[in-house]
Amino acid sequence: MIPCCRHIPESKRRAETARGAARDTRGVTLVELMVVVAILAIITAIAMLALWQNVQQKARLAADQGTVAALRSAAAIYYGKHDGNFPPGKGLLNGLVNPSPPIFQCPSGDYTYDATNGRITLAVNDADLC
Repeated sequence: MIPCCRHIPESKRRAETARGAARDTRGVTLVELMVVVAILAIITAIAMLALWQNVQQKARLAADQGTVAALRSAAAIYYGKHDGNFPPGKGLLNGLVNPSPPIFQCPSGDYTYDATNGRITLAVNDADLC
């Protein structure tokens, strides 16, 4: 016959059972760890998507600003070659750059041109609108 645990006092049995239970809940299971990693991956993916979209908008705006800089440079060269006169209109100014007409990346991308003073301004200056 196998001796029973009745010879151990009740208080000591409860303490051992409680310690054994505490020992089991101290660590983290693999499933819990995988759930945490999956949640972090989802949060990171959402953040990267938002960041990537903002980077694309800024890149489009920067490309359009570069196009306007090329137009300003073409107007300055025309001014120097034509006795201090700016190109008389947008059509001629567009013909001075390559490709003609200039290609803008923003959907509402365009520019305004004042032939009296050669001022060229980009219609969109905010990356959120691009």
